[in-house]
Amino acid sequence: MKQRASSSLDPRPALCSVNSYLEKNFPDFFAEARFQVGDDDYFLYARFGQYLARTIEQNRAPREKINRGFTVLNKMARASARHPRIRQLLVSGPLEYIVDAPKARALARKRLSAVAKGYLESLCE
Repeated sequence: MKQRASSSLDPRPALCSVNSYLEKNFPDFFAEARFQVGDDDYFLYARFGQYLARTIEQNRAPREKINRGFTVLNKMARASARHPRIRQLLVSGPLEYIVDAPKARALARKRLSAVAKGYLESLCE
């Protein structure tokens, strides 16, 4: 029973599906980020937020690629309901970069789930 309780605090299993989606849809970014930061999920998702915000601001990607980026953030928001550590990764990582980019913030308000929008709005205040 104690093992189960401690494993429920570990966000890695919940992040596995998000990581695999990120790797499948952004293979170049994922490979480069893993090479640079290793297995540190905080820096991986912080860099992803920076990458997504910069891509939106500079109009460098097709709409479907940007939508897949928001899908990654929505998957993280869903997983954050069970794991506060994932919420911390989401808020202090990718959403901080999106808040700082006006075009990305406006698009995020349209594309993010209700949970992720709540986190985004809490950063804007």
